[in-house]
Amino acid sequence: MPKSNQPVSIDVNLLPQDPFFETVLGRTLRWALSAGRYLVIFTELVVIISFATRFSLDRQVTDLNAAIHHKTNVIESYGDLEENIRIVQNKLAEYQATEMQSNIADVFEDLTQVTPQDIALDKLAINQTSVVVAGLAPSQQDFNYLINNLQLSPNFKNVTVDKIEASKTSSGFEFRLRVDTASSGIERKSAK
Repeated sequence: MPKSNQPVSIDVNLLPQDPFFETVLGRTLRWALSAGRYLVIFTELVVIISFATRFSLDRQVTDLNAAIHHKTNVIESYGDLEENIRIVQNKLAEYQATEMQSNIADVFEDLTQVTPQDIALDKLAINQTSVVVAGLAPSQQDFNYLINNLQLSPNFKNVTVDKIEASKTSSGFEFRLRVDTASSGIERKSAK
């Protein structure tokens, strides 16, 4: 036989094969040890990544806390402004109520000027936009004077007679009428 010049490799295993690794339990342990190595490496990578991520998250939390603190200070600085606005709103409401009362007083004065002396008023209801008057007129002529005066007055408009009838208790006419007032105190003052 001819000899070839190529070297022949010979593998010699001096460790005997363990018969335990040929059993089902042995093969399961061998697989668990080889796969467990990768599982441990993967777990360590997750721990390292989460540890590194924590630094950036801590920084973000610190920045957010600083921003919240800053915005809280800004909001607290506006607290006095809100309180001042509420005070001004309350004063405006009080002023409007006072102005309404002065307008009612002006309406009462205007009504006194246009009402003839012989007419007796039983009921008088004054609000911001209208006046309701009920009373007794001794004659048709006095009642006509009242209606004409109300229509000619620049402080009143839309005179409506709700009721007129002969009085059962005395001579004359019982009446109830409604009249609208001028829409604002400025118109009333300019009309005077």
